[in-house]
Amino acid sequence: MTDDERKSKHIKTLKEVRPVLPKPLTPLEKVLPREIAYADDVDFVAFQDIDIEEVGKVLEKYNLQVNVDKTEFTNLSRGETNWQTTNKVGTLIGDQEDIERRKQLSSAALVKLKNVWLKGDKITKNTKLKLYKALVKSVLTYNCGTWAPTQSQEERLNAFHRKQLKKVLNIK
Repeated sequence: MTDDERKSKHIKTLKEVRPVLPKPLTPLEKVLPREIAYADDVDFVAFQDIDIEEVGKVLEKYNLQVNVDKTEFTNLSRGETNWQTTNKVGTLIGDQEDIERRKQLSSAALVKLKNVWLKGDKITKNTKLKLYKALVKSVLTYNCGTWAPTQSQEERLNAFHRKQLKKVLNIK
């Protein structure tokens, strides 16, 4: 299946799913997007509960399925902060929560490559930096364009990045 065919299939599917979603009741609901899609992930936005089984029935027509392990329901209410740790397309909604998670994930990626960093003169500095940029920094900065960090958060993130670079280059 080509990319265009795949995209067309997703568009047809979403057009059939929309009538199954709760009808917008307020003016705000009428202007909000009904879904947010990225690649093969879709987030549905509604002010009422969504019948995921009905959505699943529509998806089955197109040989698609709801991944129950990845399915989350998030309720937003004034005064609650649990929404900040909700994962949307690989990113936590709360900036600080996502930055901390990205630091943890990039640290794990850095540790997995420990043997590469310790090779000393067998691997050139330039090669180590390319590997770091592709395999560690990319994890740290994934979807960072959605963040709105404070200057303090940005400084801490830069310090963390420099600390990782020192480990890669074996600078003490």
